[in-house]
Amino acid sequence: MVASSMSIAGPNTILNTIVANVLSDFADELEKADNFDLAVHDLIKKTLTEHQKVIFNGNGYSDGWIEEAQRRGLPNVKTMVDAIPELTKEKTVKIFEKFHVLSKVELESRAEINYELYAKTINIEAKTMIEMASKKYIPAIIKYTTSLANSINSVKSACLEADLSVQTELLKECSSLLAKAKTALENLKKLVVEAAKKEDGKEKAEFFKDEIMLAMQELREPIDKLEMLVDKEFWPVPSYGDLLFEV
Repeated sequence: MVASSMSIAGPNTILNTIVANVLSDFADELEKADNFDLAVHDLIKKTLTEHQKVIFNGNGYSDGWIEEAQRRGLPNVKTMVDAIPELTKEKTVKIFEKFHVLSKVELESRAEINYELYAKTINIEAKTMIEMASKKYIPAIIKYTTSLANSINSVKSACLEADLSVQTELLKECSSLLAKAKTALENLKKLVVEAAKKEDGKEKAEFFKDEIMLAMQELREPIDKLEMLVDKEFWPVPSYGDLLFEV
């Protein structure tokens, strides 16, 4: 499945080369057969038997398929960075050079470009996240908790016996999540600076995958929870509900 931001040219080139290689192997086997019809029958049976494990008619997006694929011994390549090394493996290079599609040097250059593209894309997303958290979310949450605290004090001064447990718990929860968001934000800032010092290529891409993506998730978690708690009037951007049902 090609991402919406990607061109289909690269994946199509790879898929067509794979198909060409398989059909070439089929042709080599069938051309030397004495009984063509029988050879086709045997080839189909052999191919299906050898590759039966890749056929799955259930929900390919479910956790059940991940478990089933693991049981079948199929690889589970979870990220783009993990997939890039496949471009430069000896088997891949041999197939692409066999059909004069891409040379070893051209495949290596594409791997390098993909590493750089991944790192730059996640870097932009991380810096955007830092900008939004610093200038939008955290200030808005502070305004809300301040308003909530003022409301608690006002009610308390007007009625000493008022039950303020709901407001107090909400203030505590928001303040706790705010603190987590601030800690996660500072960690993300630090890691982005560290990433900039990495040399372009596989090392930098893996750092963004293993460190930056995790830090971004840690920042997103408290912000997502706060979106469900903070008054809509204080929230600085359209909520998930707005995007899903009101756009």
